Amino acid sequence: MEEMIVTEAVAKDSHFTSPSTRLKRAEIERQNAQTTEEAVKYQPSLQIRQRYIGDPNGVLGIRGADMFSTARNMVYADGLPLHNQLQFSFNGAPRWSMVGPNEIDAVDVVYGPFSAEYSGNSIGGVVNIKTHMPMKEEYYAEASYFAQPWENLGADSGNFDGNRQFFSYGNRLDDWSVLLSYNRLEAESQPMSYFIDNTGLGNPTGAQTPVSGAVPVLDTRGTPSYIYGDTGPELVNTDLVKLKLGYDITPDLQAIFTGAFEERTRKATDPRNYLTSASGAYFGDGNTNSRDAVFSGRTFNVLNSGFGPSEDERQTMQIGMQLKGAISERWDIDTTFSYLDVIKDERRTAFFSPNDPRNQDTGQLQVFDDFNWKNYDLKLSTRELFGWKPLEFLTGYHFDNYNLNFKQFSFGSYNDNRVGPETVSRRNQGEITTNAFFGQFAYHFAPDWDLTLGARYEWWLASSGVGSNTPLPDRSDDAISPKASLGFEPGPWKFRYSFGRAYRFPVIAEMYQNLSTPTSITTANAGLKPEDGWHHNFMIEYGLNSGYVRVNVFRDDIRNTIQQVRRASGILTENAFQNIPATSTTGVELIYDQQRVLDSNFDLNFNATWMNAIVEDGGPDLFFREANGTNTRFNLTGKQRIRLPEWRFNALATYHVSEVWDVSMAGRYTNDSFNDIDNNDNVNNVFGSQDGFFFLDFKTSYRFKYDLLGKPAKSRVSFGINNLTDKTAYVFHPYPQRTFFVEGAISF
Repeated sequence: MEEMIVTEAVAKDSHFTSPSTRLKRAEIERQNAQTTEEAVKYQPSLQIRQRYIGDPNGVLGIRGADMFSTARNMVYADGLPLHNQLQFSFNGAPRWSMVGPNEIDAVDVVYGPFSAEYSGNSIGGVVNIKTHMPMKEEYYAEASYFAQPWENLGADSGNFDGNRQFFSYGNRLDDWSVLLSYNRLEAESQPMSYFIDNTGLGNPTGAQTPVSGAVPVLDTRGTPSYIYGDTGPELVNTDLVKLKLGYDITPDLQAIFTGAFEERTRKATDPRNYLTSASGAYFGDGNTNSRDAVFSGRTFNVLNSGFGPSEDERQTMQIGMQLKGAISERWDIDTTFSYLDVIKDERRTAFFSPNDPRNQDTGQLQVFDDFNWKNYDLKLSTRELFGWKPLEFLTGYHFDNYNLNFKQFSFGSYNDNRVGPETVSRRNQGEITTNAFFGQFAYHFAPDWDLTLGARYEWWLASSGVGSNTPLPDRSDDAISPKASLGFEPGPWKFRYSFGRAYRFPVIAEMYQNLSTPTSITTANAGLKPEDGWHHNFMIEYGLNSGYVRVNVFRDDIRNTIQQVRRASGILTENAFQNIPATSTTGVELIYDQQRVLDSNFDLNFNATWMNAIVEDGGPDLFFREANGTNTRFNLTGKQRIRLPEWRFNALATYHVSEVWDVSMAGRYTNDSFNDIDNNDNVNNVFGSQDGFFFLDFKTSYRFKYDLLGKPAKSRVSFGINNLTDKTAYVFHPYPQRTFFVEGAISF
């Protein structure tokens, strides 16, 4: 038979009015990706704050949505939402670990709220993960080991490692298909936080205890400070079991059931004290307001409560049903129901180290058990409305319901796990329901031209609100979000202007969830207004053989931007949510993506983003209490928005040494940004800063083909290094240093 070459023909998605990128399985295998979120870390205008492998707080930032603005980005796996619209900030990270990285066939990143099918939570963008379904009987197994030699401040050093295993079985019998998988991860992190006194060093009076081991540093605002300990390594274990069952109702219409259960634990049982006095380890005098220690002629305060161990345990179940395909000659359906339930989520924190002579065995228990969300989406589309080829049409309905019920208890005995009374003043709960209808017409009015017009209507209800045990009134709101796009695609060129208005309603945590720990307080705001954004994108693209070059120019103007604002720092950090009257983001994005560049053995994906994100109108002056107790008055107008770097570069280059051996080098660069809204945190490369960095990553893989049990089999062995040059950088917490990987996989 003559050689046959089959090329992938990707159907135009309904979100074609939005700029998007696609990442395939082969590209993911060229990365040291041990978790699902790592798969997208080289994509344009996107940043993942993954502090270590297995980090439960792997928050996502896209374009003008910073990493802590988690409600401005959405993540789906086969139509099932993984984004967490119950919480905000670091604990509002998508539930990435509900998908094993080896399940992924492709990932689409959709930028901006330019499609009527997505809510205003797509202000930054949408990550659509498409997972694997088998076409025949198949087995797959993969195992990896990784290790990080670590050395940073003072006594902070050690070797931290981890491992991962993935197994799956798939088969297809007539119209039925099934995939059963298990993903297990065990990882140990470097210390995440340091114990620091940045309230200003004093002069000795003779009443302080002389100590050794403190580390002199500057804090992010230039205050001379001492670091006297760290939180120690965190040990994370996750186990994910998943079943996918598919049935072909017709050759063009498939139903898929998904069921997943995850158990996750996190333990930080060994916070480390750097201080030693004449009588041994020094943990402080128990007074949070006195400078009780002296080092190198300067006095500082040691906070006993920082040395307490902590641990989390979480169990999550997700079920979903999707029906997708053609229901007639001209109409397609895509409908999904999903339910995610947090069966158990408890976080235990001790207030003292077991080695502290002042240990009272006290602590707190935070219970997040009653967290769940339900989603339903119905989409109907046709390529020929009323049989007329120039007119496409998409319409649909969306429903979601999010529930939060948070309780906090004191411990009668942390070591004996004896729970005391509830801290009633910290009881928070709430429910948010959204109904939406949307429609979108695409009119191909001339050769190579199309005009798309659409709108989305949303009705939003917040009910059953309780903040700090105080009942709050119900709220409702509605909004219409128009969309428009004009495209011209002559030959290899593509030109497209897209406009979208988007409303982003507050999530439950922003409105109701007041939290407290020994070192921080977060205050919710039940009166928050929805964000109101006007968004523009102009795209120019030129098609290449097996690739493309693209430039996007984008602009976002948002009124009533919801921001978590720090009100005080020091021994006790205070944050609160508020609306900022007006912000803007202007950006330019360049993408070059091509396989076999100039018919060589090189593949190259390069992208760069310049972005200017500022506060156009900051409203009334704000007051900020510095760590030393003084109050600073300032206005936000003209300030740079926090955690949004001006420059980002990513590159992934692969050289195919042969058909079975490839070598990849990848680089990630971002410049520094601000963590404090007044932009006075100007010191970099210190704990608490938002550093610029350049991380260089390496991976090489070799593949084998052979027969196993009478079947053709394939194996792969890989070796990789992340942060090849061993740079130290902070995203408030320290990023990992040089990390080594070995990996092996077999499939048949």
